[in-house]
Amino acid sequence: LARMGDVSEFMKTLKQRFSIWFNKTHERFGTLWAERFKSVLVEGRGNPLQTMAAYIDLNPVRAGLVKDPKDYRFCGYAEAVAGNRQAVAGLLRVWGNYLGGDQSAASILSAHRSLLFGQGADPWLMGGRAIDRETACRVIEAQGGVLPLAAAMRCRVRYFSDGLVLGSAEYVRSMTAQVQRARARKHPPKANPMLGAEWGDLAVIQGLRQKIFA
Repeated sequence: LARMGDVSEFMKTLKQRFSIWFNKTHERFGTLWAERFKSVLVEGRGNPLQTMAAYIDLNPVRAGLVKDPKDYRFCGYAEAVAGNRQAVAGLLRVWGNYLGGDQSAASILSAHRSLLFGQGADPWLMGGRAIDRETACRVIEAQGGVLPLAAAMRCRVRYFSDGLVLGSAEYVRSMTAQVQRARARKHPPKANPMLGAEWGDLAVIQGLRQKIFA
């Protein structure tokens, strides 16, 4: 029971137990999960939290299930659009302090949708020209360019799974000593700015040199 307070231990136990059940039920054996569990510490306010929330809501879009996350039933944003009070309250925690006096559901949803889709209806417009995800990722990796934020979040971005700590540069720097102790590093890690898109002041500890987007 004590292990349930540790997210890593919880996920390890959950995946092991589910694998045993699934293999037994379907008369199979071997590995079930493709990758190990990963976790990233996210600064719980402002741009870092808003960007992470939008990135998660775009999971079904990246998977090719829908073009708009509001059309995916297992999505917090879709629940909020449908009027679910808990989902709206969740977005209020993400956006509430940044909307001024208007904290209505309509204002919250509008702010979040602006982050999901950018300023226009088509997030895949770059310099007035339409691009696809494969082209965008290839250009970014090969030429070190910058994607519009809405387009970048429709790619798989490794910062959100491998960045270790994600937040403003100030927040990430404040966490370096803890990471140094936890990982027994000789020197404290650095805060690395996130590259390849209009991330604002976002930074991570685990800087990635290649294959940031997929």
